[in-house]
Amino acid sequence: MPKVTDEYRIAKREAIADAALRAFRRKGFQGASMADIIAESGLSAGAIYGHFASKGDIILDVATRVVGARVDDVQQLMASDPLPPPSHLLRVLMGGMLEDLGDPTILVQLWGEAATDPALRDLAQGVFAQLQGAYRRYISLWHQREHGASPSEGDTIGLEQVSLFVGAAQGFIVQSALLPGFDQQRYLTTLDKYLPR
Repeated sequence: MPKVTDEYRIAKREAIADAALRAFRRKGFQGASMADIIAESGLSAGAIYGHFASKGDIILDVATRVVGARVDDVQQLMASDPLPPPSHLLRVLMGGMLEDLGDPTILVQLWGEAATDPALRDLAQGVFAQLQGAYRRYISLWHQREHGASPSEGDTIGLEQVSLFVGAAQGFIVQSALLPGFDQQRYLTTLDKYLPR
């Protein structure tokens, strides 16, 4: 029997996670069952369960992948010279999330479920903590480079401002998901103008 490579396993897990995302978009997190995910993937139940023990494991995998990619985006921008203002980072993060997830309603569903599901709440809190940490470091570095703040001053400003930027990102996601005709570009341009610099 041929040996299964790590690359094959990773590709198969990603394909299953992508199938799960399609099922979640159609039926929601609660509405989509493992049977729906199996049908969407075109694989056997055994193949799915060989990679994921439960729907919760699939959700965790998707969240880890999406957040990891966004943290990588932050790291790449931090290497830029000159460093773009923090509002530009919001454009990059929102663009990446929309590309990965395809539909912002999936995040709104996750947040809604997290309000009553302790496991999803833990997951959502972990996601926010990672993104807040990356954004806080970026804001700190930007103030150090652009305004001559010391590292400790930059860290203080980053801690103060990070909630504004995260709130602006959440506002973008909720309005994109729920408001017909929401103008994403106008929203982001307004943030460029009014968010702290």
